[in-house]
Amino acid sequence: MLPDITLTGPPNAAAPVDPPDATTLELSRLALIRTTCSSERSVLSWMRTYVSLYSFGFSISKFADFLQRPDQEMVSGLNRLGLAIILLGIVGLTFSLIEHMRRVRTMGRLGLPDTARSWLPSTAGVVLLSAGLITMIGIAVG
Repeated sequence: MLPDITLTGPPNAAAPVDPPDATTLELSRLALIRTTCSSERSVLSWMRTYVSLYSFGFSISKFADFLQRPDQEMVSGLNRLGLAIILLGIVGLTFSLIEHMRRVRTMGRLGLPDTARSWLPSTAGVVLLSAGLITMIGIAVG
């Protein structure tokens, strides 16, 4: 036979909750700053990866130009491959920047100090996106 179980709330449901002390608030603020720095490191490493994709795609396209073979199908295929790799870098960098900005915005709502917000990763990302687009357009047109 099963025992009779009655469900009740937590034992101290009516007990008041103490506000956090200054040490707890400072630790929370420092944790947000550490998380922001971690997010910046992540986005910078993604930038490094996608810039290497840019250079790899550019190298493939330039190698196709260097070949100048009578087999134009192969040369145009290499150019398309180079453009696809550069496009992959552009799309990946765009998504990583969007994710980084969402994280920083979320941490700002959680209480991240304005002094801990850096504009440098976002600005560098926009510059690198522009460089990728210019490279891609230059290869496609030329």
